[in-house]
Amino acid sequence: MKVNAFDLIDPIPEMTEPHVITMLSPWMDAGRVGTLTLSGLKDYFGARELGRITTPGRFFDFTRYRPMVHYEGERRVLTIPNSTLSYAKREDGPDLIFFEVLEPHAFAEQYVDSVVEVLKALNVKRHCRVGASYASVPHTRPLPVSRSIGGRQVDPTTGELLPRNMTYQGPTSIMNMVTDKLEGLGVEAMSLTVRLPYYAQLEEDHTGAAGLLEAFYNLYKLPPVFVDSIALHKSEGDRQYREVTSQIGRDPANKSFVESMEAEYDSHTPNQGPAAEPPPPLSSDMEKFLRDITRDLGGA
Repeated sequence: MKVNAFDLIDPIPEMTEPHVITMLSPWMDAGRVGTLTLSGLKDYFGARELGRITTPGRFFDFTRYRPMVHYEGERRVLTIPNSTLSYAKREDGPDLIFFEVLEPHAFAEQYVDSVVEVLKALNVKRHCRVGASYASVPHTRPLPVSRSIGGRQVDPTTGELLPRNMTYQGPTSIMNMVTDKLEGLGVEAMSLTVRLPYYAQLEEDHTGAAGLLEAFYNLYKLPPVFVDSIALHKSEGDRQYREVTSQIGRDPANKSFVESMEAEYDSHTPNQGPAAEPPPPLSSDMEKFLRDITRDLGGA
């Protein structure tokens, strides 16, 4: 079934009050946390393909999003980057749609309209974006996970919406237009974002993924068996962060830097961490440390 730039399976499965869980790459996918989270959710729910863009080359530059080649037995398979939809039905609803979205390099307005039209055709009731960003948080403390509804932060203790206090001005993603257009159609906008330590930029931050999966577990009241998925990421994340601690301990200046960040974190509300703000400039020594630790831990 053709919906604007997308091909959906035909017939479209009947779904109950579907919520779409969106991961936007590369924007807000620090440490591939959004990718890991969506992958974990799709595996747990046994998600099935729902659709994809018919001609992704219209929107994406394949010298920037590289096609990948792999082998299935003796067969060589080429995978072309695309924005894909999959779905999972739940006994107690709402049903879930998982949307892996790439930012466009061309015809962005048409791309945005296509995304909105396909979600409109699927009659989604909630658009929940998941992802991660770097911030001034220490790796030795629980990573803050913020939830917002309609652009307003949710108090992690009371669950109540906090007054708007957004002050950020600067570069953003064109895909924010999707949220604005969906809200105009009456679709609830939600986001789950985990903040990662900006001095330890891992290729895959499993502690961040564990934090987002736990937030999703609580939000959708998933069965206790889902905790096993969280535990796998937490175990790998603990190993990664132990190595970060070990490397930091080799240099008194870096150790002092992290300790000052811990003091700042601890001065705020327990389990909430500091407010989101741009990280301070790095010293030349810290920049070298960042390069070294990223290389040693398999970073980009």
